[in-house]
Amino acid sequence: MAKDIGPKCKRCRRAREKLFLRGSKCLSDHCILIKRGEEAASQGRRRMSPYSFQLREKQKLRMMYGLLETQFRNYFVKAAKSPNTAAALLILLERRLDNVVFRLGFADSRAQARQLVRHGHITVDGRKIDIPSYQVTAGQVVGVRESGRKVVAPIIANREPSVVPWLQVNQAQLSGTVVRLPTAEDVKDVPCNTQLIVELYSK
Repeated sequence: MAKDIGPKCKRCRRAREKLFLRGSKCLSDHCILIKRGEEAASQGRRRMSPYSFQLREKQKLRMMYGLLETQFRNYFVKAAKSPNTAAALLILLERRLDNVVFRLGFADSRAQARQLVRHGHITVDGRKIDIPSYQVTAGQVVGVRESGRKVVAPIIANREPSVVPWLQVNQAQLSGTVVRLPTAEDVKDVPCNTQLIVELYSK
């Protein structure tokens, strides 16, 4: 399975803002953008064309969810069948199993959540699923197998729950329920202008 194994901090520098790819490190003073003072100074650099803004938003969203270009393009093709392509794209990305594991607080980052899924530590409705791109549906229960509890338990203990409205977490059981599918309102907090991505792919 192809994956991007390049340095994560360099991706944040390229996007000129935090993408929160390394979990707790991104929230600490060890973040490279804070150490080098680049986050505040990023807006004062060279002038960008409209195409550059569109490309940056696409690359930013793709890197946030840890996807390769072909994977991301396939999601866009599916989202383009919806009347609201921009919202549909984010909803498809949010429904990925690795993202749900991250949103439930079982991992510090989407990359760590993806690793938990690939190593077979995650179940959906009691059945082991090791496909990070698996699309969850309403009513499904995402849980942690016994093999993954020693990894997930310390993460849960050291962070405050911040689950999105369409998910419900049970920290004692290390499980979460997909109460409903995410809507356009639920994905508004994703720090990306998806309309620019639609414009980029529509050329």
